[in-house]
Amino acid sequence: MKQARVIFSGIILMTLMWLPVYGQFFDESTTVKYDTNYIEVYKDELTTRLYLSRKQNGYTLSDRLYKPWIQYKTNDNLLLGLGYTYSFLTLNLALKMPFINQDDELYGESKYLDLQTHFMFRSYIVDLYMQWNKGYYISNPEDLLNPWDSEQNFPQRGDMRTNILGLNVQYLFNSSRYSYKAAFWQNEFQKKSAGSPIVGLEAYWMLGMTDSLMVADGIPPSGFMGNDPFNQSDVLNVGINGGYAYTFVWSERLYLSLTSLFGLSGGYNRVHYTLDSHTLNSGFTAGLTNTTRISLGYNNSTYYVGLSLQRFTMATLAGSSGDWFSYNTGNIRLNFVKRFKLKRSIKILRPDLWIL
Repeated sequence: MKQARVIFSGIILMTLMWLPVYGQFFDESTTVKYDTNYIEVYKDELTTRLYLSRKQNGYTLSDRLYKPWIQYKTNDNLLLGLGYTYSFLTLNLALKMPFINQDDELYGESKYLDLQTHFMFRSYIVDLYMQWNKGYYISNPEDLLNPWDSEQNFPQRGDMRTNILGLNVQYLFNSSRYSYKAAFWQNEFQKKSAGSPIVGLEAYWMLGMTDSLMVADGIPPSGFMGNDPFNQSDVLNVGINGGYAYTFVWSERLYLSLTSLFGLSGGYNRVHYTLDSHTLNSGFTAGLTNTTRISLGYNNSTYYVGLSLQRFTMATLAGSSGDWFSYNTGNIRLNFVKRFKLKRSIKILRPDLWIL
């Protein structure tokens, strides 16, 4: 698995290196192809945003796909962030707000590093994400521990960590009338209601690991992984996805955008117990993913204010055991956006090739 992670990381890094110079393969005279009755673009403007965000990650063990057994979650925090979008590139940076998130005693302390880069072209969307999370708590102790006193602190797993690397490339079929950028990055403007089918390719590597047993002592056995001890699960999957996106527009100012994508993947999975170097299960496996995005807001040519919700879930079958490991991440955000006209364009980001 170590070699596979290195190869996967190399693919992501090469993609990052290639994208900023993609424009050299296209002629300078490339024309922008979109219907101006439906879309207004701000390709020469810098879109800046101030936002409040609440994010949570979950890691679930299930003996059936839609029947969770143990649900681990991170202690979500309120974040204050700044970001910008220009041409196809968006970068955001958010920090934990002090004096507000004061519930570590109840849920435990969670630490994380979340790096995401989104390249949104006219017809293509490229998502790159790298997440490192440490510190989880059991969010459903009432289902596992009997009796459970709701007044006490949640069972905490400060030694639990998850790492994930992901790459997602998608194609919009109706990009001439539907703008994905308008709904989620606000550097375009959707004038009329429109939608588009979406298809894509995805790849991800995920690690879930604890220093001790992943199923802690005191939790009654359920038959998960044959009740054998383990503390690590590795997943490396590649697959396809597809779905639909639609934006409802009222009076060219208010809008509601809905997107849902489902994916099917195959790859390699290993469940391991590092303390005695024992592998419980390994080999080819299948996986499912879902991406849901919702955005609601008020928009004009200069300002934007609105709410957005993004949620990503991946579930992977542990080989022949019939058990599932699932990871999910969600983010709800309140955005305040201002667009600025620049005196000079940023040529390396090639706003003249807005069509791609």
